[in-house]
Amino acid sequence: MKKKFPSIVCTCLSFLIFVLPLSAEINLLSPVKGEWANRQMLVIDNSDGGDFLYSVDGADPETFGFAYDGPVLLDVAGDVQLNVTRITGDGKKEKVSVKYTVKTDDGSKTSYKNFIQTFFDGGILNYSAGSQLTIPGDFLFYIGLPPEDNMPENYMPARTLQLSSLSVLSRYIPCTIFDKARNVKYRFIIKTYPQSAGVFSHRDVPFEVSDWETVTFTNNKFIYKIDSEYWGLPREPVKLDRSVSHMISWQPIDYDAGNPIEFFVLPPKPEIVRDETSDGSLVYSIRGDDAYALSIMNELDGTYSELFTRIGIDAFYGDEVSGSATLGIFANSVYQGNISVSYDINRKPPQIPVIKTNAQGFVSRGDVDVKISGMRGTDLYIALSEPLALEESDISYSSDDKIFKNVPLGEYRKVKGESFSLHWTQNGLNPVYYKVSAYSKTDENASSPVEFAVVIDQSNYYFDASGDAELADGTAAHPFTDFKQLKSALLNQRVVKLSVKGEMVISEAYNISSNFEVFNGGDARLKFGADGSFVVKTSTLEISDCRISNTSEISKKSIVPLIKLENSVLTMKNCVIAADFTRNGTVIDASNAIINISDTMVSANAVSYASFIAAVKSRISIRNSSVSTNADTSVIISADGGNVTAQKNDFLVSGGNGRIAELFSVKAAFIENNFKARLTNTTSKIQPLYVNKATKLTDEKNILQGF
Repeated sequence: MKKKFPSIVCTCLSFLIFVLPLSAEINLLSPVKGEWANRQMLVIDNSDGGDFLYSVDGADPETFGFAYDGPVLLDVAGDVQLNVTRITGDGKKEKVSVKYTVKTDDGSKTSYKNFIQTFFDGGILNYSAGSQLTIPGDFLFYIGLPPEDNMPENYMPARTLQLSSLSVLSRYIPCTIFDKARNVKYRFIIKTYPQSAGVFSHRDVPFEVSDWETVTFTNNKFIYKIDSEYWGLPREPVKLDRSVSHMISWQPIDYDAGNPIEFFVLPPKPEIVRDETSDGSLVYSIRGDDAYALSIMNELDGTYSELFTRIGIDAFYGDEVSGSATLGIFANSVYQGNISVSYDINRKPPQIPVIKTNAQGFVSRGDVDVKISGMRGTDLYIALSEPLALEESDISYSSDDKIFKNVPLGEYRKVKGESFSLHWTQNGLNPVYYKVSAYSKTDENASSPVEFAVVIDQSNYYFDASGDAELADGTAAHPFTDFKQLKSALLNQRVVKLSVKGEMVISEAYNISSNFEVFNGGDARLKFGADGSFVVKTSTLEISDCRISNTSEISKKSIVPLIKLENSVLTMKNCVIAADFTRNGTVIDASNAIINISDTMVSANAVSYASFIAAVKSRISIRNSSVSTNADTSVIISADGGNVTAQKNDFLVSGGNGRIAELFSVKAAFIENNFKARLTNTTSKIQPLYVNKATKLTDEKNILQGF
């Protein structure tokens, strides 16, 4: 399980030490819990010392484990349980366990396959400061450890990441990328390096400088002279005023006229300059003599390696880095002293605001309440679109529809407090689209915006008996599969429009107080059960392009009309009705109603009594339709009070006795109709239209057959 790294990695590890937080507990940077599409790196912050052991099969690392001495690829897939044990210098033990799953996916069939290959096999993506690291646009991403429990992952849209070319920090940075469309996540380690190595040459001189002012002579085979003083062999360290330059000369103690005299000029102590650049990175440099250079001390052994004229510190967007560093100052490659600097670069955006809503999906059937909450200590900014009334109500709405792509947001405005609530309504008959966007902001950073959009459609519903009952919400994508699912809407919504595909069974009497429209969405068939009925009260019912039938039971003696109207309006267009009753039956029963029938074929059959319409104080209009009833007593229209208009229809009554209409106290007009009778009772002549004295009848251009 061990993996060796090139020597350059070991060199750069010295820079890692001071950028990781110190903790008495095991600080595990990778892996973390989750399901990942690539094998994971084991990265532990071991800057606090101790011996680390690990296992990847759930075993006790002390018994069946491996020693950890640096980042290593855990070459295991499937369900993995990582156990890590740390043994401190005093023998104490600390343990941590992580469960995660690896389902490998190298992205070979994706547009971003080349990017995946940069880290897939080794778990590490190497990055040099100053170069660009482009996260493919298919991904969302975040940097660092997962958020605290119960907080959403702070994903950001894909972008190009870059560190300042002067940055010298060498770090292991976890990065998570998420392809939402494919539902795959990758987690890998970004290993950062300086853009180029510094100068490694250190000049060898026979003295040491400490604390800037103290010079200790280390080679007693030389005699020394400082500035214009006499030659000598100093036994004790010498204090110098470093506000001015000094020349230190030396030559072998054994005098010879040909002995070379060497010298070194100590320049004045320089000023360390800390600059914060326009991009937020930090740069440390030296103001003064060009002979000076900088290096970073290895905190483990106090040594210095590379020399730089400038030392930069930077963090990726979405990350933060803080700590302190000891900068060694070198003059002409000779150490002069050090200075401690602190830094804190925070490019981590605040947590994306959390949006909670009562909407069950992109299409909501009721008013929508939205609550947007920002992270404590941040400012919350909100932008809203204007409500968009949707003229086309019969399309399948989804968030990807082109109509929604260009809906503009208004200006972002800061709201008071850390949360903001909205209440959206339909406010009319047409569906309405709403959109809100929000982001959180601190003094330094802003989160990525989060959007929520919804269509409030309290009117348009879809039915398909072959749909998925578990997903059914009445939308075109997930239509209702049982008429019962519409019951609440028929009682509570102002308007309900129902597109029916296939057979829809009405098994009980449904009260309808909304304005209800039923139309054909594909072979629409309405089948009323023995107790099935539409009971329409003070509203409208419109049925078009549908086939309507019913089932009956012999035990049922009472008349259960398919449609019962009370102070309501019925409109039927281009329908086919085939009603079979056992003993008695009426298709439409109306009181104080308006009935408009056109381009419709009707057949009603029963043993004893059958009628198409039985109405009281109602206004009836039948045009361009064909209606037949068949029973021992057969009637097309029975009306008591109100108005009846019938024009250009074919009416047929068959059975024992029958009439086209029985009219009591009605104002009626029958014009250009065909009246047909096929009756077995021929003992008396039957008139097609029966009227009482209070009825006013217009009977014109009607053709009689069988009467």
